Amino acid sequence: MTMEELPLGALRVRGWSRGCGLCWEGAKVVLFVTGKCPLYESCPYCTISEWRRDKDLVLVDENPVSSDEDVIREAELISALGAGITGGEPSLVVDKVARYVRILKDRFGESFHTHMYTNAVRIDERSLSVLRDAGLDEIRFHSWDRRIWEKMVLALDEGFIVGAEMPSIPGEPWVSKLKELASYLDRIGASFINLNELEFTPSNRNRLLKMGFKPKMDSEVAVRGSAEAAREVLEFVERETGIMGYYCPALQKEYQVRMRWARRAKNVAKEYEEPTDEGTLIYGEIEGPEEALLYLSTKYGGTISGGKLLIDPYIFQEIAKEVRELGLNGRLVEVMPTDDRKVLQIFPLNFILREMRRSEGD
Repeated sequence: MTMEELPLGALRVRGWSRGCGLCWEGAKVVLFVTGKCPLYESCPYCTISEWRRDKDLVLVDENPVSSDEDVIREAELISALGAGITGGEPSLVVDKVARYVRILKDRFGESFHTHMYTNAVRIDERSLSVLRDAGLDEIRFHSWDRRIWEKMVLALDEGFIVGAEMPSIPGEPWVSKLKELASYLDRIGASFINLNELEFTPSNRNRLLKMGFKPKMDSEVAVRGSAEAAREVLEFVERETGIMGYYCPALQKEYQVRMRWARRAKNVAKEYEEPTDEGTLIYGEIEGPEEALLYLSTKYGGTISGGKLLIDPYIFQEIAKEVRELGLNGRLVEVMPTDDRKVLQIFPLNFILREMRRSEGD
């Protein structure tokens, strides 16, 4: 089997874990269970934002969690088929992780796939037993320490699907270490190694620059040489091991968010909102005297709220000329499919009319 070249620059050898497949579909909620981790200073490439570091907080798809119902609600809104559990370091709060796994499995069934990322600082027989009894499916280990690697054997003995997830750091000793890890995974009977493109973030940028890393020419976040390092390691995985290997580029992370948005948009769209191919929502917004808005809503539908008529975007475009003739203001508004409906773009009435004239001219 040859290495697969996937969209957005992703690479795959022999397939991938079920968790990765669901992530590609945007079908996994991301459950951030703690911002605490004792190894922040040991991982100069860590992407965790400063405001989350060492904080005892829980987020689901970046939304604050104040109750278990918040987690269930988000999973329902994106029609989730699984959850990725991350931090910080989840093994510090293993009982909390187990509780969330049970909550999700009880609500969505045993087939609801759960995986956890860990540097294994608190992984031992007791914590693995707790996670196994809760129903956790997969553990992704992150460590350069050979002594920590031995904990993967404990996880395999407990029946977990086991693999490693590491940043693809270019140069030595990083590449050689990744090959060594892949060989170790193969020897113990683990399933996979995942490599993530090394990224610049506000929290790690200065440290990565001091280490000599530079951004790719065509990217604001990806580190130059990371993709090439991943390819070299996966060629080794293909040639020298029997495990699965997967490289996830920075663009794929953005794609996963858009796919989650797309699933969410379909479930949260109001009667005047239309989901887009990008996973956003778009609607028409008309401002003017109340009697004019009532006239249009009676004729074309929509919802009057806050002194504005919110209307289906296709209808808005059909009546754009009438809106102008009535002396009203109008626009198309594109928003995130999140609860706060953060505005992404606004297309004023003048722009809509100009595009219509251009289209008619063609």
